[in-house]
Amino acid sequence: MVVTGPQAIMEKELRSTILFNAYKKEVFTTSNGYKSMQKKLRGNWKIQSLKDEITSEKLIGVKLWITAGPREKFTAAEFEVLKKYLDGGGDILVMLGEGGESRFDTNINFLLEEYGIMVNNDAVVRNVYYKYFHPKEALVSDGVLNREISRAAGKAVPGIIDEESSGNNAQALTFVYPFGATLNVMKPAVAVLSTGSVCFPLNRPILAFYHSKDQGGKLAVLGSCHMFSDQYLDKEENSKIMDVVFQWLTAGDIQLNQIDAEDPEISDYMMVPDTATLSERLRVCLQEGDLRRRCPPFSPQFSRQVSGNYHLLHWSCLT
Repeated sequence: MVVTGPQAIMEKELRSTILFNAYKKEVFTTSNGYKSMQKKLRGNWKIQSLKDEITSEKLIGVKLWITAGPREKFTAAEFEVLKKYLDGGGDILVMLGEGGESRFDTNINFLLEEYGIMVNNDAVVRNVYYKYFHPKEALVSDGVLNREISRAAGKAVPGIIDEESSGNNAQALTFVYPFGATLNVMKPAVAVLSTGSVCFPLNRPILAFYHSKDQGGKLAVLGSCHMFSDQYLDKEENSKIMDVVFQWLTAGDIQLNQIDAEDPEISDYMMVPDTATLSERLRVCLQEGDLRRRCPPFSPQFSRQVSGNYHLLHWSCLT
């Protein structure tokens, strides 16, 4: 049961801690890979790490709970605690990576699917080389799905986005999306960033938001835990995107554009052909020169005279 009334209001006001989960063998923690993030957050929040089982008592006073690449499964009791925490006005940030649940050996989708989000067991790669050597260090220059993200990042350009234009400027932000997966997003969740038109899978969600209208709890899911790591936070405009994500989670001054939220520019999920399997089943095409040598010209095969004898060799070239 969700606590309401003066007690709930007082509890929300006392929430001043950002809690990084470190109990599920997370890829990144405050002491491993997220030191730059911790420095940015430390000015306004108390930063703590959770190295024990998730319980309601451990989440008292916590404004935001973060898990970055969990590599163990959560228990049913822990999921129930997180659901109550979110329904009670708490905020959650979940980040995973390429391969999804199968590679990380976790079951976080069990929680995310309750709110219309799922991390796929795939990987995002850039089709054309530019700037970064590894194809999975995907540079995305047209992946903004909601114009409010651009405005919150200070990238809304006057004259480009107006009432007469299409609205959202997908090229407002450029970011690198390293070793990440795509998401499946359904209502009531909203997709806010995508892979763009140069990366594969094309135009698929990679960052999604969910907001509980009743209690105010918020959930953000990012398909790459590397994107905000020390190695990539200062690349392109990743730090601006991180600021927007944390601002949306912890404050109430970012309201997503409803037009973009209702109809985001995303494409259907398309699978890439299995080139390894196809390479074992090679087929040789029939060359034009071979066709001419094997068969006589096409028109002489038909005779204007009615005859009962048709040579089988002639018909073999036509079938």
